[in-house]
Amino acid sequence: MSAYPLSMDCFELSERWCGWRDVDVIFIAARVAIEAGPFDPPICEVVFDEEFDPFTVDTLQQAREHLRRNRVRSMDIILSHIDEDEARLTLRYSGQRLQLNGYGSNWERARAAYDAAQAELAGHFGITTFKLPNLPRDTVAETRKRLVIEELEAALENVDSSIENR
Repeated sequence: MSAYPLSMDCFELSERWCGWRDVDVIFIAARVAIEAGPFDPPICEVVFDEEFDPFTVDTLQQAREHLRRNRVRSMDIILSHIDEDEARLTLRYSGQRLQLNGYGSNWERARAAYDAAQAELAGHFGITTFKLPNLPRDTVAETRKRLVIEELEAALENVDSSIENR
């Protein structure tokens, strides 16, 4: 029995940005996350001013229209797959602070949605997301493989073909 469990039940990440002003990029990130998840069909809920007088809409288009007509203090965009526990993404905007949260038991779907939104948001600030470089070729493994193949080819050449004719 290990002191540290190795299995993880679900994906969960969060990131925050301060000094955020461009609301359009938040909506772009939301659309990209829906496509990348993929959240099909996407479940969308946008809650405005949750802490004061909450107002909720069901689509990103309705949310954009509400923002054009009204002044809001906060906005929570909640995106998910039909099963919310499987994959969910939230974008919380309040007082020039933006928080991105990703969660889900379906690791691939939740991570894909989170990564897509995070890349879009980070690109707005000119931040490139971290990516590991490609590993160099493993010349030791390739040499071993080549030597084994050469040994097998040599062994095949030394096989007595008269055995097959018996």
